[in-house]
Amino acid sequence: MVIVVLAGIVEFGRHYHAKLTLRHAVSEAGRFAVTGQTSLDSLGNPLTRAESIVQKIQSSASGLNVLVTDLNINPPDGGSPGQVVTIDATYRFYFVMPGIKQLFSGGYVDFTTATSVYNEPF
Repeated sequence: MVIVVLAGIVEFGRHYHAKLTLRHAVSEAGRFAVTGQTSLDSLGNPLTRAESIVQKIQSSASGLNVLVTDLNINPPDGGSPGQVVTIDATYRFYFVMPGIKQLFSGGYVDFTTATSVYNEPF
């Protein structure tokens, strides 16, 4: 019984860490979005605003494998001055402890975090 409780505490801690990390990454991407800046890819080529926002989420979500298909940016181009930009990311958290894993269909749970920011004139 004690082992099950400890396993639950460990899994809850891992899940909570993943949620906080994704929330932070999406917030950082929102802050980046309002600046109107773009980033460079690994070869030094400029990225679009939307690609730059995706890159910001992926770099800020250290340790989480956030797939591009799990990210939504509205408007898709990253917005322009005076527009509201909404960014949301969905992450699939897989449980690893056998006693906990069986409690969830497929052994995972999906969660989404989002932010909305107003693009100031830049």
